[in-house]
Amino acid sequence: MRGRALDARSRCAREYTTDANGANSKFDAALHALDVDLSQLRTARASAGMIDHIIVDVYGEPTPLSHLGTITAPNAQTLSVTLFDPSTKPSVEKAIANSPLGFVPKESSDGLIVPIPAMTQDTRKEVCKLASKLGETAKIAARNIRHKAQKRIKRAEMSEDDRKRAEKNLQAITDDIVGKITQRCAAKEKEIMTL
Repeated sequence: MRGRALDARSRCAREYTTDANGANSKFDAALHALDVDLSQLRTARASAGMIDHIIVDVYGEPTPLSHLGTITAPNAQTLSVTLFDPSTKPSVEKAIANSPLGFVPKESSDGLIVPIPAMTQDTRKEVCKLASKLGETAKIAARNIRHKAQKRIKRAEMSEDDRKRAEKNLQAITDDIVGKITQRCAAKEKEIMTL
């Protein structure tokens, strides 16, 4: 009987040590959310992520722009929006114009053209601050994930050595994720300042 209990404890400890109680997938989700947020930041180079999240009121429903058409960047200074339903053009144009991005869309034969104006140095600094803020939010999310996983490790039935091993592994995973967050935010800030 005692052998079974020890076997169950060591199996439980291995699970916590290898995956830190499911924290890996939660860390990956936090990193993905940061990537999405960073892709939506304005830079001097056009990218679909800059406007695909804009909510448009069409058919009586708030709908993301990405669901209403195809967004492409034909060059570094222009976005092209090809709408699935041309009747939504006025609503889409209004939503883009009213967004805090400061873009002024123009009509084209099959949709809209959105020129991306050059960024001033002050605008670049403000966008960099926003990137830094997004990074801090992601780091807080990572620390919260670690904290919840630590609570589960403390409640789990395992030896003290296994518990310390699991906590050490969890901390290593957290440090790795925080490092990745720092790198991605630094890369985005460099992109914003150098374009």
